[in-house]
Amino acid sequence: MFIFQNFMIMMNSIINKISVKVFILFISIISITTVYSQEDPYEIDKYEFVNYKLNKLIIYDTLAYDQLFDKFTQIGFQGKNKVSIVHIGDSHLQADFLSGNFRRRLQTFFLGSMGGRGFVFPYKVAKTNNPINYRVSSEGNWESCRNVEKNRYCDLGLSGISVTTRDTNARISITIDDPKLAGYDFDQLMIFHEFGEQVYSPFIENVAPRKVTPNEELGYTLFEFNENISSVSLRLRRIDSLQKEFKLFGFNFDSGDPGIIYHTIGVNGAQFESYLGCKYFTPHLTALNPDWVIISLGTNDTYTNVFDSVKFKNDVEALIASVKKAAPKSAILLTTPGDHKIKSVVINANVELASEILKSISQKEGVSYWDFYSIMGGKGSVDYWRYYLMAHTDYLHFTQKGYVYQSQLLFNAFLRAYDNYLTQHFLLKK
Repeated sequence: MFIFQNFMIMMNSIINKISVKVFILFISIISITTVYSQEDPYEIDKYEFVNYKLNKLIIYDTLAYDQLFDKFTQIGFQGKNKVSIVHIGDSHLQADFLSGNFRRRLQTFFLGSMGGRGFVFPYKVAKTNNPINYRVSSEGNWESCRNVEKNRYCDLGLSGISVTTRDTNARISITIDDPKLAGYDFDQLMIFHEFGEQVYSPFIENVAPRKVTPNEELGYTLFEFNENISSVSLRLRRIDSLQKEFKLFGFNFDSGDPGIIYHTIGVNGAQFESYLGCKYFTPHLTALNPDWVIISLGTNDTYTNVFDSVKFKNDVEALIASVKKAAPKSAILLTTPGDHKIKSVVINANVELASEILKSISQKEGVSYWDFYSIMGGKGSVDYWRYYLMAHTDYLHFTQKGYVYQSQLLFNAFLRAYDNYLTQHFLLKK
């Protein structure tokens, strides 16, 4: 097992007795002698068709990743600082199986690294599938709008989806209760919503906040509470005759504690271009203050008989530019789409081309990539994933088992990169 899996509990019991520098040096020495003697830092099931040797992050934005890993180190060894991760994608993320398992791996990597549940959207209110790690209920009439709709006439934000009501009796309640990881209570809540003279004012019904701070520039209202809570009920107040509606873009649940906070953004059917037309994408992303932005798109871009590689390239570069504008110091990771079949029959040859384009853009734009397409086995590998019940019967999506396995591969790639960072910055400099 990777060094931190075996030694973190023991080391945390003695961390206060030794200096941080000595501890990091000790960890790095053990890491060199144990990690590189095995194929994977984190033990997972092995399959012949998976290319484990390719399972690594190809990093071009070295400085940004050094800053990211330095924050991870401060969390684990000093119990301070916070890492904000934003993962943007499509249906592979909306259900939160892939991102949810990766979130849990990261937040249990170090002791005391639970930094909050992060961004969520009440998909159930929009009459689409909701992740199982938070419960949503609502009252009143709500209309939804998504960035994948061809003829839409609504402004959207980072979430790529919104719900709107003109009913002052409307309500949305959310309870954070991940069955696989307890401890997501919060004392800070950002509600991302539209501002303006015609917009109802949001308030919290079930608990009185000690402070309410609107931030119209970044598009949210911050509610701060005197106690940690696990559920919230959003209600609306009409205080002016001009106010006619309320448009919601999502919630951000934060504990305010040091640790890792992992935000998942996903819309079924989304492509790269889907997020380019979202008016509030940049301010909302800025508000989440990400240290690491992971972009997992491309499946829907390639799911066509006529793949426009030039347009695809332009859309990818445009989204990267938007991310850099919102978070200029953030590390960025592109993940290539997985192998799949069109209409469950024909292997989609566009995926390989799109993956090569993503890798080329990563180098050109000075960001990083994780080549999941090649790692999962490349062209035709979806048949193996289906045989082992890791791909869905549509040969496009994965089963929960498959998404969990994908997250384990990504976690191993992260551990390798982080271990290289520790080696280069602490052991070799001594």
